[in-house]
Amino acid sequence: MQKFDPEHFLRVRDAVTAAEREKNGIGTLGEKTLHAVLKAYYGPLSGLHERKLGRYVADILNEEGVIEIQTRQLSKMKAKLDTFLAVTKVTVVHPIVRNKWLIWVDPETGETTKKRKSPKAGTIYDAFWELGGIPEYLMREGLSFCIGWRDREEARLRNGWNGTGGRGSTRADRVP
Repeated sequence: MQKFDPEHFLRVRDAVTAAEREKNGIGTLGEKTLHAVLKAYYGPLSGLHERKLGRYVADILNEEGVIEIQTRQLSKMKAKLDTFLAVTKVTVVHPIVRNKWLIWVDPETGETTKKRKSPKAGTIYDAFWELGGIPEYLMREGLSFCIGWRDREEARLRNGWNGTGGRGSTRADRVP
Protein backbone atom coordinates (compact mmCIF):
# COMPACT_ATOMS: atom_id res chain seq x y z
CA MET A 1 0.00 0.00 0.00
CA GLN A 2 1.40 3.36 -1.01
CA LYS A 3 1.96 6.28 1.32
CA PHE A 4 -0.88 8.79 1.02
CA ASP A 5 -0.11 11.60 -1.43
CA PRO A 6 -2.65 14.46 -1.03
CA GLU A 7 -1.80 16.12 -4.35
CA HIS A 8 -2.16 12.87 -6.28
CA PHE A 9 -5.43 12.16 -4.45
CA LEU A 10 -6.86 15.53 -5.54
CA ARG A 11 -5.84 14.87 -9.16
CA VAL A 12 -7.55 11.46 -9.07
CA ARG A 13 -10.66 12.93 -7.44
CA ASP A 14 -10.89 15.66 -10.05
CA ALA A 15 -10.45 13.17 -12.90
CA VAL A 16 -13.15 10.85 -11.56
CA THR A 17 -15.65 13.60 -10.85
CA ALA A 18 -15.01 15.26 -14.24
CA ALA A 19 -15.70 12.05 -16.15
CA GLU A 20 -19.14 11.53 -17.69
CA ARG A 21 -21.21 9.72 -15.06
CA GLU A 22 -24.50 7.91 -15.17
CA LYS A 23 -27.27 9.19 -12.91
CA ASN A 24 -27.23 6.22 -10.52
CA GLY A 25 -23.48 5.61 -10.24
CA ILE A 26 -20.68 4.63 -12.57
CA GLY A 27 -19.87 1.02 -11.81
CA THR A 28 -21.69 -2.16 -12.60
CA LEU A 29 -22.52 -2.44 -8.91
CA GLY A 30 -24.05 1.05 -8.51
CA GLU A 31 -20.79 2.61 -7.37
CA LYS A 32 -20.87 6.18 -6.09
CA THR A 33 -18.21 8.88 -6.33
CA LEU A 34 -16.52 8.30 -2.96
CA HIS A 35 -15.99 4.61 -3.73
CA ALA A 36 -14.89 5.32 -7.32
CA VAL A 37 -12.31 7.92 -6.25
CA LEU A 38 -10.78 5.65 -3.59
CA LYS A 39 -10.66 2.75 -6.03
CA ALA A 40 -8.97 4.88 -8.70
CA TYR A 41 -6.46 6.20 -6.16
CA TYR A 42 -5.47 2.84 -4.64
CA GLY A 43 -5.71 0.90 -7.91
CA PRO A 44 -4.75 3.17 -10.79
CA LEU A 45 -4.87 0.34 -13.35
CA SER A 46 -8.55 -0.13 -14.17
CA GLY A 47 -7.84 -3.62 -15.54
CA LEU A 48 -7.33 -4.72 -11.94
CA HIS A 49 -10.74 -3.40 -10.80
CA GLU A 50 -13.85 -5.50 -10.17
CA ARG A 51 -12.09 -8.88 -10.37
CA LYS A 52 -13.97 -12.06 -9.47
CA LEU A 53 -12.42 -14.07 -6.64
CA GLY A 54 -14.49 -17.02 -5.48
CA ARG A 55 -18.12 -16.03 -5.44
CA TYR A 56 -17.35 -12.36 -4.73
CA VAL A 57 -15.97 -9.44 -6.70
CA ALA A 58 -12.87 -7.70 -5.33
CA ASP A 59 -12.60 -3.96 -5.82
CA ILE A 60 -8.91 -4.31 -6.74
CA LEU A 61 -6.96 -7.54 -7.22
CA ASN A 62 -3.25 -7.12 -7.90
CA GLU A 63 0.04 -8.93 -7.19
CA GLU A 64 -0.10 -7.76 -3.55
CA GLY A 65 -3.58 -9.20 -2.97
CA VAL A 66 -7.03 -7.67 -2.63
CA ILE A 67 -7.75 -4.05 -1.85
CA GLU A 68 -11.36 -3.74 -0.74
CA ILE A 69 -12.94 -0.28 -0.42
CA GLN A 70 -15.54 -0.29 2.35
CA THR A 71 -17.01 3.14 3.00
CA ARG A 72 -19.30 1.99 5.81
CA GLN A 73 -20.30 -1.00 7.93
CA LEU A 74 -17.24 -3.21 8.06
CA SER A 75 -19.40 -5.85 9.75
CA LYS A 76 -21.21 -6.45 6.43
CA MET A 77 -18.08 -7.88 4.78
CA LYS A 78 -17.39 -10.93 6.95
CA ALA A 79 -18.23 -13.57 4.32
CA LYS A 80 -16.23 -11.69 1.70
CA LEU A 81 -13.23 -11.49 4.04
CA ASP A 82 -13.43 -15.23 4.71
CA THR A 83 -13.35 -15.96 0.98
CA PHE A 84 -10.56 -13.52 0.13
CA LEU A 85 -8.33 -14.34 3.13
CA ALA A 86 -8.41 -18.03 2.23
CA VAL A 87 -6.40 -17.28 -0.92
CA THR A 88 -4.59 -13.92 -0.56
CA LYS A 89 -3.79 -10.91 1.57
CA VAL A 90 -6.52 -8.29 2.00
CA THR A 91 -6.27 -4.58 2.72
CA VAL A 92 -9.52 -2.90 3.69
CA VAL A 93 -9.64 0.82 2.91
CA HIS A 94 -12.11 2.58 5.18
CA PRO A 95 -12.47 6.38 5.16
CA ILE A 96 -13.57 8.25 8.26
CA VAL A 97 -15.27 11.59 7.61
CA ARG A 98 -13.45 14.39 9.37
CA ASN A 99 -15.57 17.29 8.11
CA LYS A 100 -18.72 17.08 6.02
CA TRP A 101 -20.34 19.76 3.89
CA LEU A 102 -23.98 19.31 2.92
CA ILE A 103 -25.51 20.37 -0.38
CA TRP A 104 -29.28 20.09 -0.73
CA VAL A 105 -30.72 19.26 -4.14
CA ASP A 106 -34.32 19.81 -5.23
CA PRO A 107 -35.23 16.45 -6.85
CA GLU A 108 -37.64 18.08 -9.32
CA THR A 109 -35.60 21.04 -10.57
CA GLY A 110 -32.04 19.94 -9.77
CA GLU A 111 -31.46 23.28 -8.07
CA THR A 112 -28.81 23.13 -5.33
CA THR A 113 -28.24 25.15 -2.19
CA LYS A 114 -24.98 26.69 -1.12
CA LYS A 115 -22.97 24.11 0.81
CA ARG A 116 -22.92 24.31 4.59
CA LYS A 117 -20.72 22.57 7.10
CA SER A 118 -22.31 19.80 9.13
CA PRO A 119 -21.92 20.17 12.89
CA LYS A 120 -20.98 16.50 13.16
CA ALA A 121 -17.23 15.83 12.89
CA GLY A 122 -15.54 12.45 12.75
CA THR A 123 -13.06 11.28 15.35
CA ILE A 124 -10.67 8.36 15.74
CA TYR A 125 -13.39 6.68 17.79
CA ASP A 126 -15.45 6.24 14.62
CA ALA A 127 -12.75 3.84 13.38
CA PHE A 128 -12.86 1.88 16.63
CA TRP A 129 -16.65 1.67 16.39
CA GLU A 130 -16.40 0.14 12.91
CA LEU A 131 -13.57 -2.24 13.83
CA GLY A 132 -15.63 -3.35 16.82
CA GLY A 133 -18.07 -4.90 14.36
CA ILE A 134 -15.47 -7.45 13.22
CA PRO A 135 -13.41 -8.31 16.33
CA GLU A 136 -12.82 -11.91 15.24
CA TYR A 137 -10.98 -10.66 12.12
CA LEU A 138 -8.65 -8.09 13.67
CA MET A 139 -5.84 -10.57 14.34
CA ARG A 140 -6.30 -12.63 11.17
CA GLU A 141 -3.13 -13.34 9.20
CA GLY A 142 -3.02 -11.39 5.95
CA LEU A 143 -5.59 -8.74 6.89
CA SER A 144 -4.64 -5.08 7.16
CA PHE A 145 -6.53 -1.80 7.27
CA CYS A 146 -5.98 1.60 5.73
CA ILE A 147 -8.15 4.01 7.69
CA GLY A 148 -7.89 7.55 6.41
CA TRP A 149 -9.34 10.89 7.34
CA ARG A 150 -11.31 12.53 4.57
CA ASP A 151 -13.32 15.68 4.22
CA ARG A 152 -16.29 15.29 1.93
CA GLU A 153 -19.26 16.94 0.33
CA GLU A 154 -22.56 15.13 0.54
CA ALA A 155 -25.44 15.86 -1.82
CA ARG A 156 -28.85 15.10 -0.34
CA LEU A 157 -32.18 15.16 -2.13
CA ARG A 158 -34.90 17.27 -0.49
CA ASN A 159 -37.41 14.44 -0.66
CA GLY A 160 -37.93 13.79 3.04
CA TRP A 161 -41.03 14.00 5.17
CA ASN A 162 -40.65 17.28 7.05
CA GLY A 163 -41.65 20.70 5.68
CA THR A 164 -38.26 21.42 4.08
CA GLY A 165 -37.69 17.85 2.84
CA GLY A 166 -34.71 17.40 5.17
CA ARG A 167 -35.83 14.67 7.55
CA GLY A 168 -35.85 11.32 5.83
CA SER A 169 -33.99 12.74 2.83
CA THR A 170 -32.02 10.55 0.44
CA ARG A 171 -28.25 10.76 0.13
CA ALA A 172 -27.53 11.21 -3.60
CA ASP A 173 -23.73 11.12 -3.58
CA ARG A 174 -20.60 11.69 -1.51
CA VAL A 175 -17.51 13.34 -2.97
CA PRO A 176 -14.19 13.35 -1.09
